[in-house]
Amino acid sequence: MQTSDAPVVDPWRLEILVVSGGTRSSSERSSISRDVAAGLLLRLCPRGYVERSAFEALTPEQQHLVRLRAVTATSPRPVVVSHWSAAVVHGLPVLRSRAAAVHVTVPEDDDRHRTGVVTHHFLVEDEEVVLIGDLLVTGVGRTVVDVAGASSFEEGVMAADAALLAGLPRETLEAAADLAGERRASRRIEDVVAFAHPGGESAAESRFRASAMRLGLEVPVLQRPVRVRDGEVFLDGWFRSADAGVEVDGEQKYLDAAMAPQGPARAVIREKRREDDVRLEVRALVRIGWVQSGSPAALRVVLARVGVRPTNPRTAFAAYCEQARLARPRRRSRT
Repeated sequence: MQTSDAPVVDPWRLEILVVSGGTRSSSERSSISRDVAAGLLLRLCPRGYVERSAFEALTPEQQHLVRLRAVTATSPRPVVVSHWSAAVVHGLPVLRSRAAAVHVTVPEDDDRHRTGVVTHHFLVEDEEVVLIGDLLVTGVGRTVVDVAGASSFEEGVMAADAALLAGLPRETLEAAADLAGERRASRRIEDVVAFAHPGGESAAESRFRASAMRLGLEVPVLQRPVRVRDGEVFLDGWFRSADAGVEVDGEQKYLDAAMAPQGPARAVIREKRREDDVRLEVRALVRIGWVQSGSPAALRVVLARVGVRPTNPRTAFAAYCEQARLARPRRRSRT
C-alpha cells in the first residue's frame, strides 16, 4: 500500500488564532482577513481561525476537537464541553450528524448566542468535570447520561456500551445517573444504564442488540468464542436456540487502512477464511451491516432466514438487563 509522507497533524496542538481588538493590531487582523480570503485560514467560530490545510487533513472527529478548542479559546466565560462533543473527546461513538455543532453546558443565566454552538442548561457539579488538554469536559459517566437524555435509546446505548467496554465500572455509570438528578428523560437514562453491555464492541453491535430487544428475540450471547484453525475468534452475537451466529460488519473493516493494513483485498480473503472456519462450528451464520443493525424490521427478515424469531412470550427487557449486569469487558484483542 502507498503511504503518505504528509506530516501527522495533532488536533490538540494545532494553533488556534484568536482575533480580538484588544489582543491583535489592526494590521494583524487585516492580514488574517486576507489569508481567509486566499483560503489559507479557516474561520471555525467568531474570532477563531485555524490553518485550512492542516485542519482539512484531520478526521471528522479530530476536526470536532479543534472546533471545541476554538470555541473555548474565544468564549468570554468558561464553558463545559458536554453531550456529543464530550463523547468525541472521550472517544465514545457519535453519529456524524451530531458532530455538526459544538455542544456545551453553561449556567442558566448564560443566554448569549454562540454561532455554531448548542448550549445546554444543566447544573454540573465539580466532580462531574475533568480537564482534558485545554478543555473542561464532563466526565465519561455524566457524558453518557447527557447523551442518553438528549437522544434516542439506541444512541444512549452506543455511548454507554463503549464506556463500559473502556473499563468504566457500571457502578460509576449508575452513580453518574443519580448525580445528574431528575430530568424529563430520566426513565430513558435509567433504561440505557440498565441495558448497557460491555460486549457491544462497536456502535453497530450496540444497535443490533437494541433492535433484537425490540423484536422480542432471545437474549443473544455477545462475543461468543469459537475455535478456528489459527486460534480463537469471537462472534459478535450468537442465538443459542437456533445455534446461529451474527457478525456485525461495516465497510470500514475493509477500507480503513488501520483495520486493513495489507489492503482491502487481503482483508476480504482473511475474513472469508475466518467465516469458513466459523461455519464449521455453528449451524448458521449471518452478516448484517449498519442499516440492518438499527432497523428491527430489516433485522427480523435477515434472522428469520436462519430460524431466529421472536420468542413466545417475547423476551422481556429485564432479561437483557440481567445478562448485561453479569457481563464484563473482554480483555483479549479481536482476531
